[in-house]
Amino acid sequence: MNEELTTFIIKELSRHRTRRDIIQRVCERGGLNWKQAERLIILIEAKHKRTVTVQQAPFLLFLSIGILLLGIGLLAFNLQILLAIFQRVVMEQILSLQSSSYRVIGLVTGLGMTIGGLVGLWKSFGTIFPE
Repeated sequence: MNEELTTFIIKELSRHRTRRDIIQRVCERGGLNWKQAERLIILIEAKHKRTVTVQQAPFLLFLSIGILLLGIGLLAFNLQILLAIFQRVVMEQILSLQSSSYRVIGLVTGLGMTIGGLVGLWKSFGTIFPE
C-alpha cells in the first residue's frame, strides 16, 4: 500500500468529500480499477478511523457551538411568552397562544437547537478526548 495514497485518502475523507469523488481520484492517482480503489478506501477508513474523526472535529465543534448559541438566543428571545403563560388567567392564556403561535414555535425550535448543540459538543469532545 502506497503511503502517499494513504495520506491522500485520509485527507479526502476528513474533508467530507463524496466517496465517488475519492474513488475516482484514487483510481487516477494509484492506477487502480474502481473495485480495488473502493476496497482500499474502506480498508484505510477502518484502520485510520480515529485520525479521520479527529481531523473532522474542529468543523463539528464550530458547528455545534454555533447551533448552541443560536438555540440559546431563540430561547432567550421567546422565553417571555412562556413566562407570560404562568401569569395570566386561563382564557388569556388560550388567546395569547393563538395570537403568538410563531413565538411558541420559536421557543420549541430554540430548545431543540440548544439540545442539539449540546449533544454535538459532547460528541465532538468525545472524539477529541477519548476515555
